[in-house]
Amino acid sequence: MSEKWWVKAGVIFVGGALGTALRVALLSLTGHEVIVLAAINLVGCLLLGLISGIYGPRITLARLFLAVGGVAAFTSWSTLALQSLSLAGVLVAIMETFFGVIIAGLGHLAGWKIMGGDTR
Repeated sequence: MSEKWWVKAGVIFVGGALGTALRVALLSLTGHEVIVLAAINLVGCLLLGLISGIYGPRITLARLFLAVGGVAAFTSWSTLALQSLSLAGVLVAIMETFFGVIIAGLGHLAGWKIMGGDTR
């Protein structure tokens, strides 16, 4: 990938702005419910897994936009950490992390299959 650092940063910035805006909009529509944030984070795990499976080891501007910018900003693991200051929150954080890893792996396998099992 031979693009200048500022092109990469700009692509990540735009993706991040869009991902954040989408998360804030969804949370605003639903009243900032914990379950909605959990769903957002799990959808984000699936999307990151898909992107990983589709792109393999290749780092492209599209991958930077989608994964590093968009999906990373769409999810909010830091809010999950803050919510886990209570016992119930700790249980939610443990379950969400456990299922997030599984869903990301399934997304990766699905993306890999979409690409025919070849990530060259």
